[in-house]
Amino acid sequence: MSVALATLLLVAGAGAASAGAYLVLLAVAASLHRPAKRLTMPSSRLVVLVPAHNEADLVARSIESLDHQSYPRDRYRIVVIADNCIDDTAKIAASRGAEVLVRVAPDNRGKGQALRWAMDLLAGGPDEPDAFVVVDADSVADPGLLTALAARAEAGTDVVQAEYLALTEDESPASMLRAAALLLFHRVRFSGRAALGMPCNLVGNGMLFSRRVLEEHPWGAFSSAEDLEYSIDLRLAGFGPVYAAEGSVRGPMPSGGRAARTQRMRWEGGRFHVVRTRLPKLVEEILRQRRWGLLDAAVDLAVPPLGILMAGALAGTAASASLVAGGLVPAWVLVPWLVGSLSVPAFVLVGLWSGKAPPAMYRSLALAPWFLASALAIRLRLVRGLRATTWERTERPSDRGPDRGPGGGSDGGSDRGGLGSGSAPARPGAVDLLGWPSGREGRPHVGGVPVDLIGAGEALERTMSAVAERRFMQVCTVNLDFLVNARRDPRVRTILRSSELNVADGAPVVWLARLLGYPAPGRVAGSDFVPLLMESAARNRARVFFLGGENGAGAAAARRLRERLPGLSVTVHEPPRRALEDMDHDDILCRIEEAQADILLVAFGHPKQDRWIALNRDRIPASVAIGVGCTFDLIAGHRTRAPSWMRERGLEWFYRFLREPRRLGGRYALDAWWLLTTLVPLSLHERAFAGRRD
Repeated sequence: MSVALATLLLVAGAGAASAGAYLVLLAVAASLHRPAKRLTMPSSRLVVLVPAHNEADLVARSIESLDHQSYPRDRYRIVVIADNCIDDTAKIAASRGAEVLVRVAPDNRGKGQALRWAMDLLAGGPDEPDAFVVVDADSVADPGLLTALAARAEAGTDVVQAEYLALTEDESPASMLRAAALLLFHRVRFSGRAALGMPCNLVGNGMLFSRRVLEEHPWGAFSSAEDLEYSIDLRLAGFGPVYAAEGSVRGPMPSGGRAARTQRMRWEGGRFHVVRTRLPKLVEEILRQRRWGLLDAAVDLAVPPLGILMAGALAGTAASASLVAGGLVPAWVLVPWLVGSLSVPAFVLVGLWSGKAPPAMYRSLALAPWFLASALAIRLRLVRGLRATTWERTERPSDRGPDRGPGGGSDGGSDRGGLGSGSAPARPGAVDLLGWPSGREGRPHVGGVPVDLIGAGEALERTMSAVAERRFMQVCTVNLDFLVNARRDPRVRTILRSSELNVADGAPVVWLARLLGYPAPGRVAGSDFVPLLMESAARNRARVFFLGGENGAGAAAARRLRERLPGLSVTVHEPPRRALEDMDHDDILCRIEEAQADILLVAFGHPKQDRWIALNRDRIPASVAIGVGCTFDLIAGHRTRAPSWMRERGLEWFYRFLREPRRLGGRYALDAWWLLTTLVPLSLHERAFAGRRD
């Protein structure tokens, strides 16, 4: 038994050590790699495909970067694929001079599907290009991107991958850590492989495909990791993608939040699908057909993600050390596990040096344990099963400030613009405690979010004034979860900076405000504020529309309120549960208009409800729109509130946790971690800074 256990640990440890050594080798080799010297200006005819699904925010920026390439402008076309869009992507792209292909296939969505459709449509005609280039709609292309890709193609390469790095919004530790991860995965690993004479993998952005390769091996990858899937298929077909470090494209990183976590899980599910389905084929080709040139592809695919490798090496080291201490296995069993554990940080440090990382990336490594824990949590959820063929759009970080409209332009001064409208321009250079622009002047900022620290009476007065004046107002009830989502998701941050009224719903928000020295009167909980608002609506004959809720909660809440407030006019609509992008917005807005509603209460849950309001604020016929979460359930009696003594002491969150531990446990743990590790220290720092400034 002792020999068998020692052998098992040794074999597993050797695998971890080999994977770590492979990464360190690539990091060292990356320091020797140099981009190719500038070749003569190529003359190939290119079609630049820009797949876009609801990218009205960023597509104009991408087109502008592609329109200002060093490549001759008459030798390439910019074609935007407006894939199942329900926003102004196609209109904005056309206004910027791009050709637009509109694809409507709601049952066949996905980037891979859109690319195959466009390639088939554009190939074979009189203007058939020599090569296709793919650039994501949220990305910014370096001026030399097309020249670098086409030069490689004319030198005899059929598949080319440019450098793809992060377009960071700021130098916050979390942003820089994500950027460091992308740099290690793309620049360092790809440069190391290129220096060793090995092909790279495709990364879905900044790719070139010659006409020949698409004729012989058309795009056929449709999983959630379509770039990796197609990379392996190309290797099996005899094509090796070449890394072109002299051309680059930058894109925003996934910003966090529920949607970004889901997208990350989809990608991981797709990667596991590729490993499961393609690795056996690679091994079979190597052993049976003696195609030794595929060995590097098999090794690279078999190496686990960095977080998994580190966690596995540490776990193996701890287990081996325990067994050695107990005298069950010899001490030398520890050696490969120690090598594996040390090789990962060695790869990171050497890789950052080889990749010429800025100092902020080194400092961001302090968050590496959090990143590792997050990665492990996501992978553990994979055991519950994910469909690798399911595609889900990543929420794109926006580069516009609170005074910018859709597409990055000004909103023209309208008080009912898109996601970024409704805010006054920030003062030049003004930042909040997280280093973000301060947004509207005169509004206290807590965790990067403007919060109107007022009581329920003043909030009610402002709301009813908007109804009386028939001007639009979006109201957000900000709790700790709002702050966390805003920290990780720029879209949520933009909405909260653009909304006309943000009341402090959560006790931690009030505590943080007081910690910063703001006179916060107390909570304005949505479940307290809505009944007061309904009383005022009944007195003033204002019509109300309840949108959302589940299992008839909206209708039940409306019945109770009508019984208590006979003059209250309430219309209820509970639409089918769907993703935001799949909802029938026109039907909902028509219902609101037919009801002649003055006040709209939306119960889709945060952030979906607040995103729905922001997405449709140009067309919402009501004067006031408020995201109310579970308030319908509370009014209807489907859920119970905490006792008054708990509410008065800011412990309602604890009561909710006791009632629903499985649903709220993970969220509360994450929120608490972020509160203790980020908000409180930064709040203390800001308070000290303010004191020195005064």
